[in-house]
Amino acid sequence: MHYRAILGKLVARTALHIGTGEGGDVTDELCRRDAEGNYIIPGTAIGGVLRTIATRVAPRLGSPVCRALLSEDELSRLSEKQRNQPCGCWTCHLFGDINPSEGDTEETGGRASRLFVACAKACLPEGKTAHIRDGVGIDRASRAAARAALVKFDLEVLPKGTRFELRLELEDTNDEDERLLAAALAEWQAGRAWLGGCVARGLGAFELCDVKLIQRDLSEANALIDFLKADAPWEGASEDANWLESRLKKAREKVQKEDVSHNDVAHSFVTIRFDLKIGGLFLTNDTTAAVRSGFDHAPLLDVASPNGIPILTGSSLRGVLRSHAERIARTLTTLDATGVDDFLAKCPACNPVESGDEGAPLVNCDTLLRKVAKVPDEQEIVDEQLCFACRLFGSTRRGSRLIVEDAEGEAETLRKVLDFLAIDRFTGGGKEGAKFDALALWRPTFKVRLHLENPTHWELGWLSLVLRDLADEMLMVGLGSAKGFGRATVDSFTAQIGFLSEEDRKELTEAPVSDSKPSGLYESLEWDWQKWLDVAPKWIEAFNKELRNFERRENLRPKKDTYFEGRIPTLYEKEAYRCLSEP
Repeated sequence: MHYRAILGKLVARTALHIGTGEGGDVTDELCRRDAEGNYIIPGTAIGGVLRTIATRVAPRLGSPVCRALLSEDELSRLSEKQRNQPCGCWTCHLFGDINPSEGDTEETGGRASRLFVACAKACLPEGKTAHIRDGVGIDRASRAAARAALVKFDLEVLPKGTRFELRLELEDTNDEDERLLAAALAEWQAGRAWLGGCVARGLGAFELCDVKLIQRDLSEANALIDFLKADAPWEGASEDANWLESRLKKAREKVQKEDVSHNDVAHSFVTIRFDLKIGGLFLTNDTTAAVRSGFDHAPLLDVASPNGIPILTGSSLRGVLRSHAERIARTLTTLDATGVDDFLAKCPACNPVESGDEGAPLVNCDTLLRKVAKVPDEQEIVDEQLCFACRLFGSTRRGSRLIVEDAEGEAETLRKVLDFLAIDRFTGGGKEGAKFDALALWRPTFKVRLHLENPTHWELGWLSLVLRDLADEMLMVGLGSAKGFGRATVDSFTAQIGFLSEEDRKELTEAPVSDSKPSGLYESLEWDWQKWLDVAPKWIEAFNKELRNFERRENLRPKKDTYFEGRIPTLYEKEAYRCLSEP
């Protein structure tokens, strides 16, 4: 008998929010604490994310597809006997069966998890504390704060660099269990780990380091007594720092080369990194920073770092990318629309912050599902029930597929103090009460990171159009776009293309490739901007085809649009603006 556990350190690459679902006097969402007031990540949160990765990876290592990945239609085709028996996949064997039942044996009744996941206590970087992060939704038509009473929110976050001690205790595991666990942990070690709330909005990025297996022999009575007496039985045990590498090597040898026919099984990923360079003044507003500095508007800064490193929140950049993607899709749809009704039937993007009456212009998908289609909140949503934008960028019914992390700037970025004064339109003088100031950044550069799992061609094509416009300085980031602030461009672009087999790579691109490099369980390639542009036309063609074939279900169509409503055809002949889309 042995005590065996995996130890490691989780280090936050961005700020993170591990929520409680409850607010307080100073914020809408508090971070989770234990009884002594220490910030923690519950073991359930860690285990849940690990299980999600393992569920997607296990079929590529030889496991049956977990029942958790099956749709309601696929589950309905199972016999009653199959539905009442344990799942039998590797993930359920390691993490516990998703459908335990009564039975004399594990094969007939299932069993609990073979992996105990301990809560991880936070160790904040020296001189740093938790702080409040503000957010607000932007209306797509007015480009101003959308119904601020409903979409203004804030939450408590822990700073970048916060460390957590990871401890996973193993009980009665076999080689398959450990290969699967190693494959999941290797994804964390490669930096593809996100925990907590608001992940798609930039928070919760982690990296795993210092992974090792510890072991204590409990076969003798004295050793067992010492183990039971110890407050920290993992201390003083023998260590194997090579456990992850050795198990991962075996897992890579077992990767199934043939295609596994299920969309949610792991196949590939795309991680994009680039420098977002602002050509002039850049203005954002963080309420806490503004109060601390005395300015009416002040940027979010890492105040514990020397000179205060500027931070562009993932939610801000994601909002810019989504808004422009919606604009592209709606514009292309109007070119083929025969009228208002036809456009509304094919409208590819709702207004995610419009959650009021179902008759509002471009009302969001959740309102239509809830108020028109009467779909219960707990019911599983399929792609056909969502607009094009919600499929990629997410909605309140389904999380975003595209992760946009918080982006750090440079500590040496210059600051400029700006004064603003509104002019009275009648007197020509300063308007009373309309004087304010701001602390702006001058030509900042932010390190951006985007991530997409199992990307499809149309998703990459849509993203390519947005990134191309961003590189061409067509997008504005931050506040004051009407004043010329925040004009951005792209520099030092790198795309990491990950795949589990050569067949998976060919699903993304047929372009000739150089030698690939291992990244966790995957093989990966790195492309620069020119290489990306060389391959992008095929993806863009797939996006155009998918967009032309898109049509909403009849009971999930918006009743109004923000700007179409019969006005465009009266201003322009259709053939006149159709040519704008031609090469």
